[in-house]
Amino acid sequence: MEKELILMYARQSRYTPADWHSTMHSHYFTEVLLVTEGVGELQLTDRAIPLRPGTGVVVNPYVLHTEHSSKKSPLAYLVFGVDRMRLADLQAAELDVVSFRDDHHTLGPLLDFMVQEYADRATDSAIVLNHMVTAVMTVIARDRWQMLPADSAQVPRDAQMLKDYLDAHFKEHLTLADLAFILHLDKFHLIKIFRESFGDTPMNYVLTRRLAESMTLLRTTDYAIGQIAEIADFESQSYFNQVFKAKINVSPSLYRRLAHASAHALQET
Repeated sequence: MEKELILMYARQSRYTPADWHSTMHSHYFTEVLLVTEGVGELQLTDRAIPLRPGTGVVVNPYVLHTEHSSKKSPLAYLVFGVDRMRLADLQAAELDVVSFRDDHHTLGPLLDFMVQEYADRATDSAIVLNHMVTAVMTVIARDRWQMLPADSAQVPRDAQMLKDYLDAHFKEHLTLADLAFILHLDKFHLIKIFRESFGDTPMNYVLTRRLAESMTLLRTTDYAIGQIAEIADFESQSYFNQVFKAKINVSPSLYRRLAHASAHALQET
């Protein structure tokens, strides 16, 4: 990395039932969290990562995720956002999320300082924080992963406009022809810029968002699977079952049972 990284924010988050909104979301920047107390899990579209004190995760840009917390042992963590970079493996292969451990308790104090410095907004704090986040990410990544440039300013306006539209309308029936008409852009141009910017096709991104929505409904409601397929705009329950099993590796009914068992175990912790 030749460019200094840019800190977006640094804060401490703590689970409180009243204001903890556990919905799938993504960021255009990389997000890093380090658990300080409690237990929980980071939910992705295809797996869950256990969160325990000393556990850290780096979530690359545009990766759908959310956090779940135990009520008996509430989750608390230090979290910061960092622009201009993403993590890849040492062969530059794409990653969605990586886990790390702060077993030597070196990162916690540094993140505590970043949180306080960000809150105080002292003279030249932006300079201090950008140097610090560059150093912290270097410590996290060294010998395991590499930091690659991911400057959000380089995302073309058309690609961002398309993503924003898909995020708002993914539960509606959409075709490439519809998107091209609505956005007044050529459909082949849409495919090209979206893939170059986000590493996916528009319609596969829509499918990912629908699967994420269906997973949330399976975990949090008692709707029948056919109802969930309809809400998430799958053409039929059989097609929903087929796609879900192909992408998530289990059937929707088994995912629901496993998710409920995991949630029960989490609350008993």
